Amino acid sequence: MGFFDWVLYIFIAICALLIMIMVHEFGHYTAGKLLKFKINEFSIGFGKAIFQKKKKDGEVFSLRIFPLGGYCAFEGEDEDKPNSPGAFNSQKPWKRLIVLFMGAFFNFLSALVFAAILLMSFGYADKVQIRSVELPQGIESSEWLQVGDIVLAVDGVYTNLVYDQYFTNMVADYDAGEENSFTVRVKRNGEELDIVVYKGVYDEIAHIGDEEYGKLYSLDGLDYSYAVSSDGKSVIRVVDGEVEETFEVTNGSVVINDRTYSITSDSETGFSLNGALLGVTTSNYRYGFFEALGQTFVFCGQWVWKILIILWQLITFQLDLSALGGTVTTVVVMAEATAANIANLLLLFPLISINLAVFNLLPFPALDGARMVFVTIEWIRGKPINRKVEGMIHFIGLMILLAFVILVDILHFVT
Repeated sequence: MGFFDWVLYIFIAICALLIMIMVHEFGHYTAGKLLKFKINEFSIGFGKAIFQKKKKDGEVFSLRIFPLGGYCAFEGEDEDKPNSPGAFNSQKPWKRLIVLFMGAFFNFLSALVFAAILLMSFGYADKVQIRSVELPQGIESSEWLQVGDIVLAVDGVYTNLVYDQYFTNMVADYDAGEENSFTVRVKRNGEELDIVVYKGVYDEIAHIGDEEYGKLYSLDGLDYSYAVSSDGKSVIRVVDGEVEETFEVTNGSVVINDRTYSITSDSETGFSLNGALLGVTTSNYRYGFFEALGQTFVFCGQWVWKILIILWQLITFQLDLSALGGTVTTVVVMAEATAANIANLLLLFPLISINLAVFNLLPFPALDGARMVFVTIEWIRGKPINRKVEGMIHFIGLMILLAFVILVDILHFVT
């Protein structure tokens, strides 16, 4: 990818991230306007203003030089201004809680919209549909996976994105364990069926013709087998113990029946053929309009839970900080994903929107969640905590957050 292409994708990523941040701030703004709060400024970006427009009511719209962020500044947000009509801290606690919550709520709403578009146009890998089938000899088609089948579960475990339970992952090690078969539950013509897939046994072979090969990949133990040569340069199809066809390996992959499979190497097992275990190809299941409307809540809810799991792993030191990333990492990842496929933005939009929603509701100083805690305490006590003390707590929290974001960005790129 050329320099200018990279700049373009970085620009697209920054614009996408800015949109999601502005959705958050617009949530605060909308709630504030509806509840008659006085808003001093709505800003896109930080730093020096490069454009400003002042409305008749004194509200200022600003465009600032650093685009990674923005804010909605309320009158009297960090101090008491009893004589200023519409000042933030002069409003009833329940109103302030609504205004603070609406930023995250708008992020979640936008995630639902983007998720619906994603599920209708591209689907997601946790729910796949069979697109093509190589039927093993000796197996009736009614007893096997069929084109159009929607995969629901493997051996009673339903696919689930929270725990990375994807169909391809769940059957990748199909030969593990003592059982010689596993059951795939599919939805076919509106009916749920259980298809028993026989694992078969790897057969060790030394030579076929003049070539030396390793293990035969077999589903049913009959005649549906492939093997990779010991040097990893060719793949054979074996039928009834005879070589039916030979396929050449090029740049670590082989094309069989218009499908591309990768060849991996292991010091113990030698070369392996990936993706040929079931003789089927899958693609993400694309939801219909009404299906997608319902599934978006499940999809976004699962991602919320997955993010909370990651946070817990971070707090309990089960997850290394280098696995995370700050603003720079987010932009780079978005740029790389967009460069690979522009459609990836449809996945990144709901994921980052959900991240923003969850993150901002955490009860950490400077975040909306912590501000909501202070408002709730004020509501219960009947009087606020000293505004200067609260302001200092939020300032310290902001400095810690900024340092943390910089740290995880550095760790992400140097480790």
